[in-house]
Formats: sequence, C-alpha cells, structure tokens
Amino acid sequence: MSETIKQKNIIIRFLVKLTKNRNILVFLVFFIISAFLWFLNAINKEYTTELKLAYIVKNMPQNMSIPKDYEQELTISVSGHGYNLLREKIEKVKIPLILDFSNNKNPINIYSNPNNCTQSYILTKDVKAIVNKRFGDNINLVKISPDTIYFNTTQTYSKRIAIKPLITFQPDVNYVKNGEITIRPDTITVYGPQSIIDTMEAVYTKPTDLGIINDNNVHPLEINTFKNLRYSKTSVLVEIPMEKYTETILKIAINSINVPEKLKVRVMPSEVSVSFKVPLSDFSEVNPSDFVATVDFKDIQNQEAEVSVTCSRTELQITNISPISVKILPQQTDDSND
Repeated sequence: MSETIKQKNIIIRFLVKLTKNRNILVFLVFFIISAFLWFLNAINKEYTTELKLAYIVKNMPQNMSIPKDYEQELTISVSGHGYNLLREKIEKVKIPLILDFSNNKNPINIYSNPNNCTQSYILTKDVKAIVNKRFGDNINLVKISPDTIYFNTTQTYSKRIAIKPLITFQPDVNYVKNGEITIRPDTITVYGPQSIIDTMEAVYTKPTDLGIINDNNVHPLEINTFKNLRYSKTSVLVEIPMEKYTETILKIAINSINVPEKLKVRVMPSEVSVSFKVPLSDFSEVNPSDFVATVDFKDIQNQEAEVSVTCSRTELQITNISPISVKILPQQTDDSND
C-alpha cells in the first residue's frame, strides 16, 4: 500500500514541475499539433490497400453446392484517399457481401468446368458491380482475388411423376362422396440426381386432415418436398366430389358359390335386404343388378354361412345387410345315385 502511495507522489511531483516549465509545455503543444496535421495530410493522400471481405451465396441452382473446405472470403484490392480507406476498413468489411444468383439487375454467370464435369464456377469480375455498390464512388476497385470461385455440381435429371394425395376427411351429415378424387395437376416434373429420380414412382402431398366436408370441395395441398430435389410445382389442388344423399333398401337374390358339382343347396332366405346411401342425382339409376350377394359353401358352420354383398358402383355406400347370415341346406342331385 505504501509503495503505491510513493508512485502516486512521484507522478504528482513530475506534473507539478512540468507545468512550471513553460518550454516543455510549448514543445508538447506544438508536437501534438504537428502530429495531427501530419495525420490529416497522410490520410488525404491516395493509397492502395487490400481488404478481406467475407461473402454469402444465396439462391444457388439446386444442382450446385459450396465445397465444405472452401474459404468464403474475397481479397479486395482498392485505392482511394486515406480517410475513405480507413472508414471502409473499420465499417464496410464487417458486413458480408451477398452474391445472389437470382438478382436480375446484376446477373452472375455460371460456367461449366470443361475439365471436371462435377464442377462449375463463376468469375469474380462478374461481381465487380456488386462490390462497387458496396464501397461507393469514393473507393476505386483495383482487383478481386481469387478470380474464380468454384462450386460442386451434380448432373440434373428430370422425370414426370404422378401425384398422390395423403388426405383424410369426414363427410358432412347427409353428404356422400360421389365420384373419384382428382388432383390438378395430376403430375409434376421433378429434377435431381438420376440415382434418386429413377427410384421415384410417385410424389406425395403432405399428410392433411381436411376435417368435415360437404359440397364445393377444392383444397390446396403442399407437396412433400426433399432437399436434394427441385419441383416444377410445390402445391396442387385436390377436388373431392360431394353430394347430398338419400338412403334406401333393395332386395337382392343370394347366390351360392363353391358348391360341389353333384350337390344342390337351398338358401333360406333366398334374398337379403341391402340398405345403402345413394347420391340424389344417381337415385333413379340404381337397380338390383348393381349388387351381388353371395354365400360361400366352404364357410358353412352348422348349416349357416355369412352373406357377402358387393356393389359395382363406387358412389353407393352399403350401410346395412339383413340378415347377415342364412341357412344353407344341402340337397343331393339326381346324378349322385349313379
């Protein structure tokens, strides 16, 4: 603690002597003024210097990528007055330069490397306008290094692929689906590496729950895209034809199948009542021939078998079958006694 006090006392005594000596004070004042004037004169002269400028690449084509070990930095040789160069070194070089491939005002040309089919490149002279805009009129751009920036390139293939929607929905009360679900467009073009494109049989939409739907159902769906591929469209429209329905009942004759050749069977009852939903516009066209009711002789248990009913018209929805099982009574044919 005493050592610190001694040092402070020495500094104070030196300053007191300095203030009493006018010659030293005058010398210091003129030295500071001279240094300041020299500095002003120095920064007013023309200089050439190099600046390090980082860059960021945006909106590259899908088949291009930056090599992992590539240093994303340009060396900019510039000339100008000292004070302008000093300002640029302090301020402008801190912000990375944006090389935007989608910029139509300052387009960046892409060249294929004739010696390497997996490489493409751009010339940094093509980005001079972008660099000049960054530094303004007070700085002259002399040179950009490197003169070439290389990119990895993968050869791109294309294929027209069908779209399959991944959707769930619930028909509204008194509505039924009447017709096939359609997609617009039903195919899109996918671009990418051949090893991936060749394995694709369909493009799927993102899983979407449409909720409860009724008539006038057209919904936008997003394509489930992948990073290494490019798509001609990223969304499509799905149309689900819905219509109000009525419910009715028809009597359908029961057929027996898989009955041995020399055996006759009797089905009791011989008809089944089928309840179904039908769109109003199709109601007048429905007839019993649209349905097939069968019992399989192989499924008999205790002389009973379950009735199976199918319908050839997709717009009809079977809601109930009565009875669900019938009796099958085997009867020997006349040929069985031979």
